Amino acid sequence: MKTKCVMTMLALSFVGIPVVQAQQATNSSPTPNATPAQPPPLVLKKEPVPSPDKYPLGEAVRVLESGDAQGSGAAKHSPTVPALPVGVAPPPLSPEVPRSFEAKRDVALNATGLEAVVLSREWTESRNAPASGKDGRVVYAYGGGLPVVVCAPLHVCILELEPGEKIVGEPHIGDSIRWEISPSVSGSGPDATPLIIIKPRIAGLDTTMVVPTDRRAYYVRLESKPNEYIARVAFSYPEDSKQKWQEYLAKQREAEQRQKAQAERIAELPNTALENMYWNYEIKGGDVSTRPLHVMDDGAKTYIQMPVETIHRELPVLVVKGPSGSEMVNYRVKDNMYIVDRLFDRAALLLGSGKHQTKVELIRKAEVSSGKSPGQVPQARPASSVAEAGAQP
Repeated sequence: MKTKCVMTMLALSFVGIPVVQAQQATNSSPTPNATPAQPPPLVLKKEPVPSPDKYPLGEAVRVLESGDAQGSGAAKHSPTVPALPVGVAPPPLSPEVPRSFEAKRDVALNATGLEAVVLSREWTESRNAPASGKDGRVVYAYGGGLPVVVCAPLHVCILELEPGEKIVGEPHIGDSIRWEISPSVSGSGPDATPLIIIKPRIAGLDTTMVVPTDRRAYYVRLESKPNEYIARVAFSYPEDSKQKWQEYLAKQREAEQRQKAQAERIAELPNTALENMYWNYEIKGGDVSTRPLHVMDDGAKTYIQMPVETIHRELPVLVVKGPSGSEMVNYRVKDNMYIVDRLFDRAALLLGSGKHQTKVELIRKAEVSSGKSPGQVPQARPASSVAEAGAQP
């Protein structure tokens, strides 16, 4: 009966008769004593008949009939959806994730992943033997294996880094809820030692921590025991020791090269005996940077040794004073040594011009008391002085 009423209302709605009027006309019945009233004439509106595709009546009727046939049994077997609390919006349904999706608890590793895991396990399980350090420190070799810091509740553990090292980011810890880590520092200035204070809340914990610095990244394993703990943990750095040895060897090679260069400069000096060198030269004027340290000759060439700092400054010009005035001479400069291819009685080193010119006079003096010529003066410098003259860098 219910299905027929529904079909009747659907049919009346198609021909333009309101459903309410149809129900009133159907339910109204004449009373026995009343004169039956004439119903108002029906006015049918001419409207185009809708296509079945727009109003699928057959499907609606089938659903209603199946609902009547099954009755309460369909509702009995329908899934029960739990009601949400008041004020809580239902979660959005993502069209990309199917309803039957379940997150995997494990994944299968290929050969590359398995090999990488084995290599990492070998490093983490390798024995990084701790050593005893100063003031109760337990010292691990950095990079030798996974260092282990054992702590206990109500006790403080100190992780000490390299002096002068700077922590560039917040440390990352696997269990940040049950472990407390805080930064600290020992000392001041560029050589201050950064510290990390570690405290577990309970015993029986096992996690890892990463500390990034401006020199390296520390990867540390943290374990908590009821009573056992390590008070201070520090590191030794084999790579730094290797670098220090490399720097030492580089300085040694540099010193050897410097000695070789000094030997080459000494080779520029004359091969005659030292007692035959003539040193009796008078030096006038100039300052510390322009005044020669030594002037000597071997009877054929003259050698003028300047201070070391003149290598990095403007060198003065050498002129020789002759009977006709000042004249240029042939000479060359090697490091701080002037080598002149002749002898002279008077010469000058000139730097600058005008009023600001610096002038140093070099005068070759004769030894008249010895009765010998200037080239055979017996007064000779000690061998150490000659070596010093040629060994100046």
